[in-house]
Amino acid sequence: MSRTLASFFGLLLLSALFVVFHHVHAADDIHGGWSEDDMRSMRGLRLSVEGIADKNRSNELLRRDDAIELGRLLFHDPGMSGSGQVACSTCHRPENGYQDTEFMTFRLDPEARHRAPGLLGVALQDWFFWDGRADSLWSQALAVIENPAEHASSRLQAVRHLCARYSESFPALLRDCLRIDLPGAPVHASPLAAEENWRRLSAAQREGIDKLFVILGKSIAAFEAGRLLPGVSRFDLYVDAIAAGDSAAAAAILSEKEAAGLKLFLDAQVGCVNCHNGPMFSNSGFFVVATDTPGQPEHDRRRGIEILLDSEFNCLKWSEPENCPKLLYIKKDEAETTGAYKVPSLRNLRHAPAFMHDGRFKNLEAVIEHYQNPATLPLRHVDIRPAALFPHQREQLLSFLNVLGTEAASK
Repeated sequence: MSRTLASFFGLLLLSALFVVFHHVHAADDIHGGWSEDDMRSMRGLRLSVEGIADKNRSNELLRRDDAIELGRLLFHDPGMSGSGQVACSTCHRPENGYQDTEFMTFRLDPEARHRAPGLLGVALQDWFFWDGRADSLWSQALAVIENPAEHASSRLQAVRHLCARYSESFPALLRDCLRIDLPGAPVHASPLAAEENWRRLSAAQREGIDKLFVILGKSIAAFEAGRLLPGVSRFDLYVDAIAAGDSAAAAAILSEKEAAGLKLFLDAQVGCVNCHNGPMFSNSGFFVVATDTPGQPEHDRRRGIEILLDSEFNCLKWSEPENCPKLLYIKKDEAETTGAYKVPSLRNLRHAPAFMHDGRFKNLEAVIEHYQNPATLPLRHVDIRPAALFPHQREQLLSFLNVLGTEAASK
Protein backbone atom coordinates (compact mmCIF):
# COMPACT_ATOMS: atom_id res chain seq x y z
CA MET A 1 0.00 0.00 0.00
CA SER A 2 1.39 3.40 -0.90
CA ARG A 3 2.18 5.96 1.79
CA THR A 4 -0.48 8.31 0.35
CA LEU A 5 -3.16 5.60 0.44
CA ALA A 6 -2.17 4.62 3.97
CA SER A 7 -2.43 8.22 5.06
CA PHE A 8 -5.86 8.46 3.45
CA PHE A 9 -7.17 5.39 5.31
CA GLY A 10 -5.57 6.64 8.49
CA LEU A 11 -7.41 9.94 8.22
CA LEU A 12 -10.63 8.09 7.39
CA LEU A 13 -10.26 5.95 10.52
CA LEU A 14 -9.56 9.00 12.68
CA SER A 15 -12.62 10.73 11.24
CA ALA A 16 -14.78 7.71 12.04
CA LEU A 17 -13.42 7.55 15.59
CA PHE A 18 -14.09 11.28 16.01
CA VAL A 19 -17.69 10.85 14.89
CA VAL A 20 -18.21 7.97 17.32
CA PHE A 21 -16.50 9.90 20.14
CA HIS A 22 -18.51 13.02 19.39
CA HIS A 23 -21.76 11.04 19.35
CA VAL A 24 -21.01 9.35 22.68
CA HIS A 25 -19.82 12.63 24.21
CA ALA A 26 -22.96 14.42 22.98
CA ALA A 27 -25.11 11.69 24.51
CA ASP A 28 -23.27 12.11 27.82
CA ASP A 29 -23.86 15.86 27.65
CA ILE A 30 -27.59 15.60 26.96
CA HIS A 31 -28.20 12.98 29.66
CA GLY A 32 -25.73 14.28 32.21
CA GLY A 33 -26.03 18.03 31.88
CA TRP A 34 -29.10 18.66 34.01
CA SER A 35 -28.99 21.64 36.38
CA GLU A 36 -30.37 21.64 39.93
CA ASP A 37 -33.35 23.65 38.70
CA ASP A 38 -33.96 21.06 35.99
CA MET A 39 -33.80 18.24 38.52
CA ARG A 40 -36.18 20.07 40.84
CA SER A 41 -38.66 20.47 37.96
CA MET A 42 -38.33 16.85 36.88
CA ARG A 43 -38.88 15.56 40.40
CA GLY A 44 -42.04 17.67 40.56
CA LEU A 45 -43.26 16.07 37.32
CA ARG A 46 -42.43 12.53 38.44
CA LEU A 47 -45.64 10.48 38.87
CA SER A 48 -46.43 8.71 42.12
CA VAL A 49 -49.35 6.42 41.38
CA GLU A 50 -49.75 5.64 45.07
CA GLY A 51 -50.53 9.28 45.85
CA ILE A 52 -53.33 9.66 43.31
CA ALA A 53 -55.86 7.43 45.04
CA ASP A 54 -55.79 9.64 48.15
CA LYS A 55 -56.61 12.84 46.27
CA ASN A 56 -60.32 13.78 46.34
CA ARG A 57 -60.99 10.92 48.78
CA SER A 58 -61.01 12.80 52.06
CA ASN A 59 -64.63 11.74 52.58
CA GLU A 60 -64.84 8.31 54.23
CA LEU A 61 -67.32 7.06 51.64
CA LEU A 62 -64.82 7.55 48.83
CA ARG A 63 -62.38 5.14 50.48
CA ARG A 64 -64.81 2.24 50.92
CA ASP A 65 -64.33 -0.85 48.78
CA ASP A 66 -68.08 -1.32 48.36
CA ALA A 67 -68.40 2.26 47.09
CA ILE A 68 -65.58 1.66 44.60
CA GLU A 69 -67.30 -1.49 43.32
CA LEU A 70 -70.70 0.21 43.11
CA GLY A 71 -69.06 3.08 41.25
CA ARG A 72 -67.46 0.67 38.81
CA LEU A 73 -70.84 -0.86 38.00
CA LEU A 74 -72.50 2.55 37.67
CA PHE A 75 -69.71 3.79 35.40
CA HIS A 76 -70.57 1.05 32.91
CA ASP A 77 -74.36 1.09 33.40
CA PRO A 78 -76.36 2.69 30.54
CA GLY A 79 -79.44 2.42 32.71
CA MET A 80 -78.29 5.57 34.45
CA SER A 81 -79.24 7.57 31.33
CA GLY A 82 -82.65 8.75 30.24
CA SER A 83 -82.53 6.62 27.09
CA GLY A 84 -80.98 3.59 28.74
CA GLN A 85 -78.23 3.65 26.12
CA VAL A 86 -75.53 6.02 27.45
CA ALA A 87 -73.04 5.12 30.19
CA CYS A 88 -69.95 6.96 31.40
CA SER A 89 -67.93 4.36 29.49
CA THR A 90 -69.79 5.22 26.28
CA CYS A 91 -67.54 8.26 25.93
CA HIS A 92 -64.69 7.34 28.29
CA ARG A 93 -63.69 4.03 26.71
CA PRO A 94 -61.57 1.81 29.02
CA GLU A 95 -59.85 0.14 26.07
CA ASN A 96 -58.73 3.57 24.83
CA GLY A 97 -57.29 4.92 28.07
CA TYR A 98 -60.71 6.30 29.11
CA GLN A 99 -60.56 8.78 26.22
CA ASP A 100 -63.46 9.78 23.98
CA THR A 101 -61.89 8.43 20.81
CA GLU A 102 -65.21 8.30 18.92
CA PHE A 103 -66.15 11.94 19.63
CA MET A 104 -69.30 10.75 21.37
CA THR A 105 -69.61 14.14 23.08
CA PHE A 106 -70.37 15.77 19.75
CA ARG A 107 -72.51 12.86 18.53
CA LEU A 108 -74.75 13.19 21.57
CA ASP A 109 -74.85 16.96 21.22
CA PRO A 110 -73.79 18.47 17.86
CA GLU A 111 -73.84 21.90 19.53
CA ALA A 112 -71.40 20.86 22.27
CA ARG A 113 -68.55 23.31 22.87
CA HIS A 114 -66.31 20.94 24.79
CA ARG A 115 -64.98 17.45 24.12
CA ALA A 116 -64.82 14.82 26.85
CA PRO A 117 -61.27 14.65 28.30
CA GLY A 118 -59.49 11.48 29.38
CA LEU A 119 -60.03 10.27 32.94
CA LEU A 120 -56.80 8.55 33.96
CA GLY A 121 -55.50 10.42 37.00
CA VAL A 122 -58.61 12.62 37.10
CA ALA A 123 -58.58 12.52 40.92
CA LEU A 124 -55.52 14.78 40.96
CA GLN A 125 -57.51 17.67 39.53
CA ASP A 126 -58.80 20.57 41.62
CA TRP A 127 -61.59 21.58 39.22
CA PHE A 128 -63.66 19.55 36.77
CA PHE A 129 -64.90 20.12 33.23
CA TRP A 130 -62.98 22.40 30.87
CA ASP A 131 -64.60 25.45 32.48
CA GLY A 132 -64.24 24.20 36.08
CA ARG A 133 -67.96 24.30 36.82
CA ALA A 134 -67.63 21.50 39.40
CA ASP A 135 -65.31 21.61 42.40
CA SER A 136 -65.39 17.91 43.32
CA LEU A 137 -65.16 14.63 41.46
CA TRP A 138 -68.52 13.47 42.78
CA SER A 139 -70.43 16.63 41.85
CA GLN A 140 -68.96 16.37 38.34
CA ALA A 141 -70.55 12.94 37.95
CA LEU A 142 -73.95 14.24 39.04
CA ALA A 143 -73.83 17.13 36.57
CA VAL A 144 -73.32 14.70 33.69
CA ILE A 145 -76.31 12.56 34.69
CA GLU A 146 -78.71 15.50 34.67
CA ASN A 147 -77.25 17.19 31.61
CA PRO A 148 -79.78 16.84 28.74
CA ALA A 149 -76.90 16.73 26.25
CA GLU A 150 -75.15 13.83 28.00
CA HIS A 151 -76.98 11.24 30.14
CA ALA A 152 -80.25 13.18 29.84
CA SER A 153 -81.67 11.60 32.99
CA SER A 154 -83.29 13.20 36.02
CA ARG A 155 -82.48 12.98 39.69
CA LEU A 156 -85.54 10.88 40.48
CA GLN A 157 -85.06 8.49 37.55
CA ALA A 158 -81.39 7.96 38.44
CA VAL A 159 -82.21 7.24 42.10
CA ARG A 160 -85.04 4.88 41.14
CA HIS A 161 -82.64 2.91 38.95
CA LEU A 162 -79.94 2.96 41.64
CA CYS A 163 -82.28 1.52 44.27
CA ALA A 164 -84.04 -1.00 42.01
CA ARG A 165 -80.83 -2.49 40.64
CA TYR A 166 -78.26 -2.16 43.42
CA SER A 167 -79.90 -1.83 46.86
CA GLU A 168 -79.88 -5.58 47.55
CA SER A 169 -76.21 -5.95 46.54
CA PHE A 170 -75.07 -2.87 48.49
CA PRO A 171 -77.36 -2.68 51.55
CA ALA A 172 -74.88 -0.77 53.72
CA LEU A 173 -74.53 2.00 51.13
CA LEU A 174 -78.14 2.13 49.98
CA ARG A 175 -80.13 1.49 53.16
CA ASP A 176 -81.97 4.77 52.58
CA CYS A 177 -83.62 3.25 49.52
CA LEU A 178 -85.99 1.51 51.93
CA ARG A 179 -86.92 4.79 53.58
CA ILE A 180 -88.11 6.65 50.50
CA ASP A 181 -91.81 6.37 49.83
CA LEU A 182 -92.43 7.12 46.13
CA PRO A 183 -95.81 5.61 45.22
CA GLY A 184 -97.37 7.43 42.31
CA ALA A 185 -94.32 9.62 41.79
CA PRO A 186 -93.54 10.57 38.17
CA VAL A 187 -90.70 8.99 36.22
CA HIS A 188 -88.77 12.25 36.00
CA ALA A 189 -88.33 14.85 38.70
CA SER A 190 -85.47 17.26 39.15
CA PRO A 191 -85.03 20.90 40.18
CA LEU A 192 -83.07 21.31 36.93
CA ALA A 193 -85.11 19.54 34.26
CA ALA A 194 -88.55 18.55 35.65
CA GLU A 195 -89.15 21.32 38.15
CA GLU A 196 -92.93 21.04 38.40
CA ASN A 197 -92.72 17.32 39.20
CA TRP A 198 -89.96 18.03 41.72
CA ARG A 199 -92.14 20.57 43.56
CA ARG A 200 -94.94 18.01 43.83
CA LEU A 201 -92.74 15.73 45.91
CA SER A 202 -92.73 16.20 49.67
CA ALA A 203 -89.77 17.86 51.38
CA ALA A 204 -88.85 14.51 52.93
CA GLN A 205 -88.92 12.81 49.53
CA ARG A 206 -86.75 15.48 47.94
CA GLU A 207 -84.25 15.28 50.81
CA GLY A 208 -84.08 11.49 50.54
CA ILE A 209 -83.59 11.60 46.78
CA ASP A 210 -80.81 14.17 47.11
CA LYS A 211 -79.04 12.06 49.73
CA LEU A 212 -79.07 8.96 47.51
CA PHE A 213 -78.12 11.01 44.47
CA VAL A 214 -75.01 12.23 46.30
CA ILE A 215 -74.13 8.63 47.27
CA LEU A 216 -74.42 7.76 43.58
CA GLY A 217 -71.99 10.52 42.62
CA LYS A 218 -69.55 9.70 45.40
CA SER A 219 -69.53 6.03 44.41
CA ILE A 220 -68.56 6.92 40.84
CA ALA A 221 -65.91 9.27 42.24
CA ALA A 222 -64.58 6.48 44.49
CA PHE A 223 -64.14 4.23 41.44
CA GLU A 224 -62.46 6.96 39.39
CA ALA A 225 -60.11 7.97 42.23
CA GLY A 226 -59.25 4.44 43.29
CA ARG A 227 -59.07 2.66 39.96
CA LEU A 228 -58.47 5.06 37.04
CA LEU A 229 -54.77 5.47 37.61
CA PRO A 230 -52.20 6.29 34.92
CA GLY A 231 -49.22 4.02 34.46
CA VAL A 232 -45.62 5.11 34.81
CA SER A 233 -44.17 6.51 31.57
CA ARG A 234 -40.65 6.40 30.14
CA PHE A 235 -40.22 9.95 31.44
CA ASP A 236 -40.72 8.78 35.03
CA LEU A 237 -38.17 6.01 34.60
CA TYR A 238 -35.78 8.53 33.07
CA VAL A 239 -36.07 10.82 36.10
CA ASP A 240 -35.24 7.89 38.36
CA ALA A 241 -32.14 7.08 36.30
CA ILE A 242 -30.93 10.69 36.26
CA ALA A 243 -31.58 11.06 40.00
CA ALA A 244 -29.48 7.93 40.56
CA GLY A 245 -26.66 9.44 38.49
CA ASP A 246 -26.87 6.63 35.92
CA SER A 247 -26.57 8.47 32.58
CA ALA A 248 -26.04 5.18 30.73
CA ALA A 249 -29.40 3.85 31.94
CA ALA A 250 -30.98 7.25 31.16
CA ALA A 251 -29.62 7.09 27.60
CA ALA A 252 -31.27 3.69 27.18
CA ILE A 253 -34.65 5.13 28.21
CA LEU A 254 -34.80 8.38 26.21
CA SER A 255 -33.12 9.10 22.91
CA GLU A 256 -31.02 12.23 22.45
CA LYS A 257 -33.88 13.77 20.50
CA GLU A 258 -36.42 13.02 23.26
CA ALA A 259 -34.05 14.32 25.97
CA ALA A 260 -33.49 17.49 23.94
CA GLY A 261 -37.28 17.88 23.80
CA LEU A 262 -37.42 17.53 27.57
CA LYS A 263 -34.86 20.32 27.92
CA LEU A 264 -37.04 22.55 25.75
CA PHE A 265 -40.10 21.59 27.78
CA LEU A 266 -38.38 22.64 31.01
CA ASP A 267 -37.17 25.95 29.55
CA ALA A 268 -39.22 28.73 31.13
CA GLN A 269 -38.69 30.88 28.01
CA VAL A 270 -40.42 28.24 25.86
CA GLY A 271 -43.19 28.22 28.43
CA CYS A 272 -44.57 24.66 28.46
CA VAL A 273 -43.68 23.89 32.07
CA ASN A 274 -45.17 27.18 33.29
CA CYS A 275 -48.65 25.64 33.01
CA HIS A 276 -47.99 21.94 32.46
CA ASN A 277 -46.37 21.15 35.79
CA GLY A 278 -47.05 18.70 38.59
CA PRO A 279 -47.29 14.89 38.32
CA MET A 280 -50.07 15.03 35.72
CA PHE A 281 -48.31 17.76 33.70
CA SER A 282 -51.09 20.19 34.58
CA ASN A 283 -51.30 22.83 37.30
CA SER A 284 -55.14 22.60 37.20
CA GLY A 285 -55.29 26.30 36.41
CA PHE A 286 -57.25 28.18 33.75
CA PHE A 287 -55.49 30.22 31.11
CA VAL A 288 -56.28 32.20 27.99
CA VAL A 289 -54.30 30.63 25.15
CA ALA A 290 -56.11 32.19 22.19
CA THR A 291 -58.55 29.32 21.61
CA ASP A 292 -61.81 31.19 22.22
CA THR A 293 -64.11 31.75 19.26
CA PRO A 294 -65.03 35.37 18.41
CA GLY A 295 -68.73 36.04 18.03
CA GLN A 296 -69.87 32.84 19.79
CA PRO A 297 -71.06 32.40 23.38
CA GLU A 298 -68.15 30.99 25.33
CA HIS A 299 -68.39 28.15 27.80
CA ASP A 300 -65.18 29.36 29.42
CA ARG A 301 -63.92 29.80 32.98
CA ARG A 302 -65.96 32.98 33.44
CA ARG A 303 -69.16 31.09 32.67
CA GLY A 304 -67.96 28.05 34.62
CA ILE A 305 -67.60 30.12 37.78
CA GLU A 306 -71.16 31.40 37.43
CA ILE A 307 -72.47 27.81 37.16
CA LEU A 308 -70.28 26.59 40.01
CA LEU A 309 -71.37 29.26 42.48
CA ASP A 310 -75.01 28.56 41.64
CA SER A 311 -74.64 24.77 41.97
CA GLU A 312 -76.46 23.10 44.85
CA PHE A 313 -73.63 20.55 45.03
CA ASN A 314 -70.67 22.90 45.40
CA CYS A 315 -68.42 22.65 48.45
CA LEU A 316 -69.99 25.56 50.31
CA LYS A 317 -73.45 23.99 50.03
CA TRP A 318 -72.27 20.62 51.42
CA SER A 319 -69.50 21.53 53.85
CA GLU A 320 -68.30 24.17 56.27
CA PRO A 321 -66.58 27.24 54.75
CA GLU A 322 -63.22 26.34 56.31
CA ASN A 323 -63.25 23.15 54.21
CA CYS A 324 -63.69 25.07 50.96
CA PRO A 325 -60.70 27.43 50.61
CA LYS A 326 -60.36 27.06 46.85
CA LEU A 327 -63.99 28.09 46.37
CA LEU A 328 -63.82 30.89 48.93
CA TYR A 329 -60.81 32.43 47.18
CA ILE A 330 -61.70 31.61 43.61
CA LYS A 331 -60.24 34.02 41.03
CA LYS A 332 -63.14 35.87 39.41
CA ASP A 333 -61.38 38.60 37.43
CA GLU A 334 -63.37 38.79 34.20
CA ALA A 335 -60.41 39.79 32.04
CA GLU A 336 -58.45 36.73 33.18
CA THR A 337 -61.32 34.23 33.04
CA THR A 338 -62.93 35.24 29.73
CA GLY A 339 -61.71 32.81 27.09
CA ALA A 340 -59.81 30.77 29.70
CA TYR A 341 -59.90 26.97 29.84
CA LYS A 342 -58.42 24.37 32.14
CA VAL A 343 -54.87 23.22 31.50
CA PRO A 344 -55.18 19.58 30.35
CA SER A 345 -52.88 16.80 31.43
CA LEU A 346 -50.17 15.85 28.94
CA ARG A 347 -50.04 12.27 30.13
CA ASN A 348 -51.84 9.45 28.35
CA LEU A 349 -51.85 11.15 24.96
CA ARG A 350 -51.58 7.87 23.07
CA HIS A 351 -55.33 7.55 22.53
CA ALA A 352 -56.19 11.27 22.42
CA PRO A 353 -58.19 11.84 19.22
CA ALA A 354 -57.93 15.64 19.32
CA PHE A 355 -56.61 18.51 21.39
CA MET A 356 -57.81 21.73 23.08
CA HIS A 357 -61.20 22.09 24.75
CA ASP A 358 -63.11 21.87 21.48
CA GLY A 359 -60.92 19.32 19.73
CA ARG A 360 -59.88 21.79 17.03
CA PHE A 361 -56.42 20.27 16.56
CA LYS A 362 -56.17 16.67 15.42
CA ASN A 363 -52.51 16.12 16.24
CA LEU A 364 -49.75 17.46 18.47
CA GLU A 365 -47.92 19.01 15.54
CA ALA A 366 -50.85 21.40 15.08
CA VAL A 367 -50.84 22.23 18.80
CA ILE A 368 -47.14 23.12 18.74
CA GLU A 369 -47.70 25.21 15.61
CA HIS A 370 -50.48 27.12 17.39
CA TYR A 371 -48.11 28.12 20.18
CA GLN A 372 -45.58 29.38 17.65
CA ASN A 373 -47.73 32.40 16.93
CA PRO A 374 -51.13 32.25 18.64
CA ALA A 375 -53.63 34.64 17.09
CA THR A 376 -55.15 36.86 19.76
CA LEU A 377 -58.19 39.10 19.74
CA PRO A 378 -57.60 42.88 19.93
CA LEU A 379 -57.35 44.17 23.50
CA ARG A 380 -57.92 40.64 24.84
CA HIS A 381 -55.89 39.41 27.77
CA VAL A 382 -53.70 36.44 26.86
CA ASP A 383 -51.50 34.31 29.12
CA ILE A 384 -48.96 33.06 26.60
CA ARG A 385 -46.30 34.40 24.28
CA PRO A 386 -45.03 32.88 21.03
CA ALA A 387 -42.76 29.89 21.63
CA ALA A 388 -40.46 30.82 18.71
CA LEU A 389 -39.03 27.34 18.15
CA PHE A 390 -36.94 26.31 15.18
CA PRO A 391 -38.30 23.42 13.08
CA HIS A 392 -35.84 20.91 14.58
CA GLN A 393 -36.81 22.07 18.09
CA ARG A 394 -40.46 21.48 17.34
CA GLU A 395 -39.59 17.93 16.33
CA GLN A 396 -37.63 17.46 19.54
CA LEU A 397 -40.50 18.75 21.66
CA LEU A 398 -42.96 16.51 19.83
CA SER A 399 -40.71 13.50 20.45
CA PHE A 400 -40.70 14.22 24.17
CA LEU A 401 -44.48 14.66 24.40
CA ASN A 402 -44.93 11.23 22.86
CA VAL A 403 -42.82 9.80 25.72
CA LEU A 404 -45.60 10.69 28.15
CA GLY A 405 -48.15 8.28 26.71
CA THR A 406 -48.96 5.47 29.13
CA GLU A 407 -51.55 2.85 29.70
CA ALA A 408 -53.76 2.57 32.76
CA ALA A 409 -52.12 1.18 35.87
CA SER A 410 -55.33 -0.69 36.72
CA LYS A 411 -58.89 -0.89 35.50
